Order: sequence, then structure tokens, then C-alpha cells
Amino acid sequence: MTTNIPDYLMRQMGNDLRLCLDEKRLDGCLASNIDATMSAITAAAAACERIKGTPIPFSYTLMLHRTAYLYCFLLPFGLVDVIGFMTPFVVGIVAYTFFGLDALGDEIEEPFGNLPNDLALNAICRGIEINLRDTLGEEHGLIPLKPVNYCLM
Repeated sequence: MTTNIPDYLMRQMGNDLRLCLDEKRLDGCLASNIDATMSAITAAAAACERIKGTPIPFSYTLMLHRTAYLYCFLLPFGLVDVIGFMTPFVVGIVAYTFFGLDALGDEIEEPFGNLPNDLALNAICRGIEINLRDTLGEEHGLIPLKPVNYCLM
């Protein structure tokens, strides 16, 4: 077996497609459409692997942090003449928004994993599996994954 499970599975499906074509269980046009679909799935899987394996450069993250801090530090000096005693409240709201967006950026930086805020890939895959088995008319007894402690994995 291989360490790249999606690639291994796609190769196995390609072998199955070739076998069905050789045994004349599939028409050539249908096999061509299935092959095109499999190629698109492979391209999507490769794109996801690149997203997963490419970290956000540290300099980008550092620049966002420093810009947020600098802006929020200098904002009161620009607002005090205009809004007077309301300056701390306005700066507090703006700072909360900026630091919240900064934290959100850090959180969605790596969407693949098993943390509560990561994509629910297991649930998505289970849904796809159920739909495919239903389409094939198979009895499967699978149910969609339910949230555990308000978190869908």
C-alpha cells in the first residue's frame, strides 16, 4: 500500500474502470465520462493536499498582527479631536473587531484536522458515502454523523 491513500484509491478505481471496459461491461463513452470525473476528483484532492501542506508564511501572520496593534494604538490620537470622550468606546469596538478578525484568520489558517473549528470532513465523507450507496441501491444502514458536544467532526 501507499502513504497517499486518496491516490491509491483513485488508482484502484481506475483499475476497476479498466477491468469493466475490458470485460465490455461499460460503453466506451460512459467509461470516458467516468474517467473525466475521476480526473476531476483527483485534481480536487491534489488541490486540497496542497492547501493542507502549504503553511501561511510567518511574515504574513506577523505583518497582520503588527498592523492591527499599530492601528489600534494610533487610532485614539486620530479620533480624540473628533469624538472626544467617546474615543475609548469607539477604539474598543474597532480593536475588538480587528483582533477578532486577526484571531479568526489564525483559526482558519489550517482548515484540515480534528479540532472543533476545523472542517467536518468525516461528516462530509459520511454524507457522500450514504448518497453513493443510496444511488447504487445498496442496503447500508449508515446514518449521518451527529454532533458530539455541539461539535460535528
